[in-house]
Amino acid sequence: MSTDLVLDDCWNRIGVRGDHSCPELAAVIHCQNCPVFARAGRRLFERPPPPECVEEWTERLARQEEEDAGEVLSLIVFRVGPEWLAFDVHTMVEVAEPRRVHRIPHRRHAALQGLVNIRGELQLCVSLRELLGIKSEGPPPDRAERTGWLLLTEHDGQSWALAVDEVAGVARVPQRAVSNVPATVSGSPTSAACGVFLGQDKRVGCLDTRRLFDLIPRGLQ
Repeated sequence: MSTDLVLDDCWNRIGVRGDHSCPELAAVIHCQNCPVFARAGRRLFERPPPPECVEEWTERLARQEEEDAGEVLSLIVFRVGPEWLAFDVHTMVEVAEPRRVHRIPHRRHAALQGLVNIRGELQLCVSLRELLGIKSEGPPPDRAERTGWLLLTEHDGQSWALAVDEVAGVARVPQRAVSNVPATVSGSPTSAACGVFLGQDKRVGCLDTRRLFDLIPRGLQ
């Protein structure tokens, strides 16, 4: 059977990508809503693939299964001071832009920045820099009137807004690519580190989710 397919691409001639002279445009608004476009799409996807395409994808999918063997971690990657860190993305609710901090009277703990307004609801904002004891490059920052980027999280029924300096996004990392951290680091009272992996051109510290969220209330006492 021939794999050649000739389509009448009227959308490129008289449709939205052409001169807009198609009499059906007034009714369907856009070519993507037109039955002619839909039929062309079905014909395109239903045509039999050429033999070389089947062979190529068989080989490619076989390689992908080998590469994906083992557990894969989904992590939110962010920066705090000079350190790139990550933790389980499943604790994330959303990432929010910096916003004004409302101070809490008589609460002077360095890690507790105050309250932030998230769509009309006040949430406690915690500085991961202070909580984890990450030293700044240069002079220490003043108590800011605005947060850094916020990681809005939920863990064991507790909601926290975690202030960080930069958010890189979500990374999928094979478990085998995460190496152990030195015992002197993992044993620190303020450390939640459980591993290290190389993400693109940066070394990223992987945080243990439970240890991190257990550390927050203890760190604010």
